[in-house]
Amino acid sequence: MSMTRSTTLFKLLASALVLCASASAQDAGAGGGRFEKDGLSFSYPAGWTLTDRSTQLAQDLSLSTTGSLAVVRILVQREVIESPAQFSQMRSGVSTPFFESQARRLGIDKGPSQWGEPACVKFGERLATGYRMKGTLNGKPATAEVYGIVLNQRLVHLAYVRADGDEAAGGPAWKSVLDTLKVEPPANPSPAADQFTRIVSGGVLNGKALKKPAPDYPVGAKATRAQGTVVVQLTVDEKGNVISATAISGPSLLRPAAEEAARKAKFSPTLLCGRPVKVTGVVTYNFVLLP
Repeated sequence: MSMTRSTTLFKLLASALVLCASASAQDAGAGGGRFEKDGLSFSYPAGWTLTDRSTQLAQDLSLSTTGSLAVVRILVQREVIESPAQFSQMRSGVSTPFFESQARRLGIDKGPSQWGEPACVKFGERLATGYRMKGTLNGKPATAEVYGIVLNQRLVHLAYVRADGDEAAGGPAWKSVLDTLKVEPPANPSPAADQFTRIVSGGVLNGKALKKPAPDYPVGAKATRAQGTVVVQLTVDEKGNVISATAISGPSLLRPAAEEAARKAKFSPTLLCGRPVKVTGVVTYNFVLLP
């Protein structure tokens, strides 16, 4: 899939997170319910209603129950991830809008710095990473746990939103989804799958740099007096070494120098729930010519 087409798909999906879609609902009977379709499956307790708002781009399911504000949402991209670069695009084009939409439900209009502390939840043998947010829901103190994880090359998002008094009601449904959710592997798994299955988002990485060499000013850029700020998207491994660097904004003449400098940077390892993890984030380089 071309980068242009992927970007268009991500924009369409981000819009779909906000727009209402036609939905089908199914009530779980006395023995509980089970969803199983298009490679995604999970179980849920009796008394909960499953609402399906899936589109061509993603499977979008939510669970709710009468008399409670608790909602469990499962959003799974249909597109198979085949490279770290594609994963990074999906994080910015899909994950960020999803996290923002859950924050707005609690009345949080600010960016990631206001989403609360990073959090993780055990998902089988893996850790799903995200945030634990605090706000209000229908005027009541509320909490949202929002996570992302890659399972068999598909990006999965999970959200558990509830008024703080609904923990007892919502807990069993949330636990059931965490314990039973499965994503089938693609027919032709990518050889690069292991490179991005454990990556989490690290935001702006400048403050975590142990070594950040200054870029050389390109001769051609000096000749045309090209100046400005270049933002470089990085993937950093569990030891803090840069394993990929791609400029995502800034003057084109300055981007290669910024990427080269970024690849030589070294960062403090990122720990999540006591475990070292790969992390994606950005660093910035300012190119300024003296008069």
